[in-house]
Parts: sequence; structure tokens; C-alpha cells
Amino acid sequence: MVNGTELISELSSPQRLDVLQLLSSSNLKASEIAKKSNTSIQAISRHIDRLHNVKLIEKTEDGTYKLTSIGNVMLQQYPFFEFLEKFKDYFEAHDFSGVPDHLISRLGDLQNCELETNQMKALQRARDWAANMKKWEKGVTFTIPLEYFDTVSESVKNGATQKIVYGKNSSVPKGFSEYPARKKWLEYKKTGQVQEKIVESVPLVAGVSENEAHLIFANKQLGYPDCKSIFFSKDPKFMKWCEDLVDYYWSLPEVKDFELIEQ
Repeated sequence: MVNGTELISELSSPQRLDVLQLLSSSNLKASEIAKKSNTSIQAISRHIDRLHNVKLIEKTEDGTYKLTSIGNVMLQQYPFFEFLEKFKDYFEAHDFSGVPDHLISRLGDLQNCELETNQMKALQRARDWAANMKKWEKGVTFTIPLEYFDTVSESVKNGATQKIVYGKNSSVPKGFSEYPARKKWLEYKKTGQVQEKIVESVPLVAGVSENEAHLIFANKQLGYPDCKSIFFSKDPKFMKWCEDLVDYYWSLPEVKDFELIEQ
């Protein structure tokens, strides 16, 4: 019987992964696979045998090979493992606290992104993200920088909508309640153009607009995001994942009669 370790091991081979990806488009003979991958027929035959033995591909009556149902699913899940491998150094210090199971299973959607590890550049890109928002923004956040309200004030004035979830544990800077741009923000809240909600706990940051999304996972030691590195992407799957994360937090029970506490 083939076990999970063997299946994952087959995907760790770039050559066998290439074979699976070629077969995801059409059924092919061994000679056609060899030609398309610019590899000798002998080498391709060895890879085909390996994939056939673990039931990721099967041979058809006309002599071509095709993906099995297991092979098709494994290929679809490959981005999940690729994302974790690509950013394994980052996840030595960070974890998935606060991410629901249904989004953990979709981590592969985050594959096409960039991790900005220079803190100053990361924060500036986050500012640029807010400044470039013209139509709408959704976010869930542990941190609440005062400058955000200044940055988006013009777009909100011009009709952009905002939907943000905070946690009881969110870090609130001093002067938050009396900050002029924040007070103006609350006027838009009365009309529904700006929506806010406080839930029990938020250990991460995610923001998505019509243009781009960014994401910060929780630091393992701190239990909240350290903002030293930020993921950015304009990829539709990445943006949808972040939007679904915000929607998940928006669906959580609201903490009633609670005011964000300035640190």
C-alpha cells in the first residue's frame, strides 16, 4: 500500500513534478513527455515507472499516460508544500495562530507573493498600499497605526468603503481616541461607509483592497505580529485568501460595550 510519505516524496523530485504538470494538460506518450521536457527517454521512463507505482499516473489503452484522480489532487495541493518550503525560514519564527482550518488547507493560494524582510521598506510598502486604495479596503489587524487614518482620508472622502476588524488585544497607540483623522473617520462610520468590529482576539494582520493585499502572521514568541516582515501580492488567489480571512473574523461574535484601550 502506498503511504502519504511516498506520495509527497514523489512531488519532491522536480523531474517527476514536471511529468505531472505536463500530464495535467493532456495525455501523452513517454516519447512525447521526453521531448517536451528535453530529457532522454530512458530517464523519463524511470520517472514514469515511479509515478505509476505510487498510482499518481496510469497508462491508457492507446499507450498514453494520464493523471489518476490521486495524481490530479496531489498536483493541485503542490502549491501548499511549495509555499511552506519557500518561506520555511520565516515560519521558524512565525506560526498560523488565528488562521482557521479551512484557510490553512488553502495556504497554496499564497504561493505567488513577495516577502519584504526589510522592516523600513515593508512599512513603507504598507503605507503605499493604503495610499493607493481608491475604492474599498477590508482588514483585520492587531496593530492600529494612527497614520493610516490620515493616509486613507482622501479616498474615504471620495467614497471609498472601509471594513476593519480589531481584537480586544489590538495594540492601540496613545492619542487614538482624540486623533483628528480618527474622529473624522467615525463620522463616516455613522453612515455605514466605514464599518468596524471588535472580536475577542486578533493575532495577525491582513489587508486587502481592489489593488493588492498584504499579510503578517503571528510571531511565535510574542503571540502577535512583529511587523518586521510583510507578505505582499497582487495575485488574485492571494487577495481572495486574505479577503476570506477578513470575512472569517467579521463573522465572529462581536465584543459588545468594549472600547479599544490605548497603550
